[in-house]
Amino acid sequence: MSTYFGYKMLGVNPYSKNKEWAHKLAQYISNEDNQKLRFEMRGQGPSNIKAGKADEIKKSQAVQAILAQQTYSELQRLGGNFWTPSSNLGKALANNSISGNLQNYLDKIVKQINASTVQ
Repeated sequence: MSTYFGYKMLGVNPYSKNKEWAHKLAQYISNEDNQKLRFEMRGQGPSNIKAGKADEIKKSQAVQAILAQQTYSELQRLGGNFWTPSSNLGKALANNSISGNLQNYLDKIVKQINASTVQ
C-alpha cells in the first residue's frame, strides 16, 4: 500500500446519452467556488488549483498535513487489477482470515495487482 497524491479526476462516459450535461456537471463540481464550498462543508482539500490558494485553505492544519505527506507519496497509477485484490486484502485483514505466511499472502496480492490485463 502507498500514499497517492497528485490529482482528482472526474470522468464523463463518452457514450453517455447526456454527455453535454455530464460535462457541465463535472465542470460545476470542480469549479473554484464549489471546491471552496466542499472545503467549508466537509474539510476536504480542493482539487481546484485556484481554490487551493485561498487563505482559509492554506491555514488548514489537515490540508497542510496532507501537503507535507506529498514528499512520501507517488502518483496514483492503478491498473484494472488493483481494486479486487486490494479489497480482498482489506477484508482478509479485517476478518483476521489470513492463514499461513503473511509475506507469501502479500506477495500473492502484489502478483495479482501487477498481472497483465491483456487477454
